[in-house]
Amino acid sequence: MQDDRFFQRHQVGDCLSTIFDDLPGFIFFIKDSDLRYVAYNQRLCEIFNASQDEEILGRRDDDYIPEHIREQIRKDDLRILSTGNSIINQVELVPRGDGFVDWSTTTKKPLYNQSGEICGIIGVTRPFLQGTTSLSKNEELGAALKLLHENYHDNIPISELAKASNFSLSTFLRKFKACFGMTPKEYLRHLRVQEACHLIVRTTNSFAEISYKCGFADQSHFSREFTRIMKEPPSAYRSRFRI
Repeated sequence: MQDDRFFQRHQVGDCLSTIFDDLPGFIFFIKDSDLRYVAYNQRLCEIFNASQDEEILGRRDDDYIPEHIREQIRKDDLRILSTGNSIINQVELVPRGDGFVDWSTTTKKPLYNQSGEICGIIGVTRPFLQGTTSLSKNEELGAALKLLHENYHDNIPISELAKASNFSLSTFLRKFKACFGMTPKEYLRHLRVQEACHLIVRTTNSFAEISYKCGFADQSHFSREFTRIMKEPPSAYRSRFRI
């Protein structure tokens, strides 16, 4: 209750949410110490398919986000609440509404009340392409990411990605893992599944066609990888989200 009064008194969300509504693709949110939403922008309502802002107020991710995605979000949130350590520019796969998932870059920080205690979390998630642009400017992994995103349906040798980034293989693998929390091969598999999600929702293509377009060895391989990452088979995903 003390935390709720803090948010109401300072009206943090009202001051910030309208700013982020003017930034295409940006998601803004504030959660209290029980991980309930106390502030957010309109974009979050659209992703959660909430017809009115009040539907989200006081609710948690459990009501909106698939289990396999929200598990990691919850772990990150609890770590922030317990340690006070921020998460800066973390690249992750997040739902974008109507069955779409996309890579995004998330920054989350603890909020403190007047007593100096952590009372919640404030965060912003932005489209991943903006993160890619930033990496390109730093001349770190930008060239490798460009190769991956433009040629995800091909089997790109890791050595080619390292060469594009002007790193030795070992240095490239270390930097990539530090940035994304996964290997380039794992990242590539997620890219393929991401595109498959879009094709499942947007087209009437068969799963065999989708598996070929997304670079999987065959339909069986596609089904295994999709189910492993999305925690449900392609057929169930299409049934839930097909427009």
